[in-house]
Amino acid sequence: MSLVNDMLRDLEARRAAPAEREQLGSLYAVDEAAAKRREGYERLRRGLVIVAAIGVLAIALFLLSGRLQPAAQPMAAAPVVVSPPVEEVAPMPEPVALTQLLEVLPQNDGRRFVLQLLLDRSVSYQRIDTNGSVSFRLSDVQFKGEARTGRIEKEGQTLSWRVEAQDGDVNVLIIGFGDQLNVADRLESIGDRSQLWLDVSFGSAADADPQTESMPVAESPDMDEAQLPDWVTRDVEPAETLNEPARAKTTLEPKAVPRAAVAAEPVVPAGAGNITIGAHQPDALAQARDSLSRGDHLSAIRQLQALHQAQPDSVEISRWLARAYLGAGDTAALLKWLPAQLQARPFDAELRELLARGQLQLGDQGAAIATLQQNAPPLQRNTAYHALLAALYQQVGEWSASAATYRQLTAIQPGQGAWQLGLAIALEQLDQPAQAGRHYRQALQGQGLDESARQFATERAGSLGGTQ
Repeated sequence: MSLVNDMLRDLEARRAAPAEREQLGSLYAVDEAAAKRREGYERLRRGLVIVAAIGVLAIALFLLSGRLQPAAQPMAAAPVVVSPPVEEVAPMPEPVALTQLLEVLPQNDGRRFVLQLLLDRSVSYQRIDTNGSVSFRLSDVQFKGEARTGRIEKEGQTLSWRVEAQDGDVNVLIIGFGDQLNVADRLESIGDRSQLWLDVSFGSAADADPQTESMPVAESPDMDEAQLPDWVTRDVEPAETLNEPARAKTTLEPKAVPRAAVAAEPVVPAGAGNITIGAHQPDALAQARDSLSRGDHLSAIRQLQALHQAQPDSVEISRWLARAYLGAGDTAALLKWLPAQLQARPFDAELRELLARGQLQLGDQGAAIATLQQNAPPLQRNTAYHALLAALYQQVGEWSASAATYRQLTAIQPGQGAWQLGLAIALEQLDQPAQAGRHYRQALQGQGLDESARQFATERAGSLGGTQ
């Protein structure tokens, strides 16, 4: 191909005659680049064919060598370890905080026995009365420590009591005085805590039943010692000896009863007619206080709103509802509802203070001061009320009023460090450094200052004349 191209280029270069060109008229120039590409493709195709042939040959040789080798012994299959199925474990529910029995306080003045149970919140309990014993079961109450027991001797009779934890509850058992056993129970709230009072009155011998006067122990004659726990019957061997003849006399010989009559009578458990079971649930206000102590402000507000609607004249419910609004930060609801309550009770200092604190949450110090100034209680009777007012005076720059109030407060309680500090700050602002330094030092000697306040008082006392 390149030769033809060379001949044609030579004719062009020599400018050959037409006759010479006619001899080569049937020849055409060839695209040399395309020819080179076709030649390269051809070489590549041949190379691929050779590589494929080599690959096929290698595979054939490998298969042939495998057939020629002797069959190898099959290796023992490794045991497949199958992991045991893992059961999905449901997430454990969050533990619910149980009511704590904090203290058991027995009291005996000779005329009555009182068992006082101090709890950290209100509880529900069940009372079971039988002949000669009364038991109380406090549900979902935790009592740490050993069981508490005691015995009381009174005019030849014995009263035994026991408080112990049983299966997540607390069981209180009182045994004694037979049919004369009279136990009064009441549950009352003291702040955030509750107290269960169990009151046993010691009856006089003249009021006792003649059949039980001769009995030296408190248990009922119908009760067998084998049915009682050892903590009730220990150390009373003489009493048991005296009871044996009485039981022997009162034991009746069995009479011949027709078989049909025996089958017709229903079987009644012994003493079933003498058992009385009652339940006590905490009142709605105690439940609302419990919700508030747990931080469940919304639930407490709903409960207290229902109580307030049912008892609109209850001052205690109104105060707790105001505290719930304030604790939940619902200042709008507090300021909308509380002024009407305060108008109906203008001399209720606690409601007035709660309203002022709600106004403070909105940053309205002037309104809070005006609220506290109206119908303020005597300072000696409500120092916390006036301490809040003195602190508010400082926030608005009324240093003279603040100093005057703090002077009265420190005159009543000189050891209150926070009041001494407030007075010192006010006096320093009134340009009375000597008196301010003295009260800074008195604040350091008092109580109620945190670390930052104590450090501030130390620095100011040192700056105004030393800490001695």
